[in-house]
Amino acid sequence: GGACAVFGAMHAVAARGLKANVVGVLVLAENAISAEACKPHEILKSYKGLTVQNMNTDFEGRLVLADAMTYCQKEYDVDELFTVATLTGSIIMALGCYAAGMFTTS
Repeated sequence: GGACAVFGAMHAVAARGLKANVVGVLVLAENAISAEACKPHEILKSYKGLTVQNMNTDFEGRLVLADAMTYCQKEYDVDELFTVATLTGSIIMALGCYAAGMFTTS
C-alpha cells in the first residue's frame, strides 16, 4: 500500500544521495474488528482538534492519514505535501489496477 510506496521512495532518495530535504512518514492503521474498534457513527477528535464522525469502514485509515498530514505541517516547514494511500476501493473500480487516482486543489 501507500506506506510501502513512501518507504520505497525514501530508499530511492537515500540511495541516490539526492541533495534535497525530504521527509517520509509511514502512516499505518489496523482495521480491527472487536468491541474496542471504531464503531459506525462514533465521534472522535482529530490531532488538529476537529471532531469527526465515523461514517465509513475506511475511517481509521483516513483519520490517521489526516492526523499525519497535520503533524507534518506543524513539525516541518513544508513546501509541498503529498499523500500516497490505498484507502479508496472505489478508485480501483473506476480506474482499474494500472492507474492511480489523484485528488488535488490545483
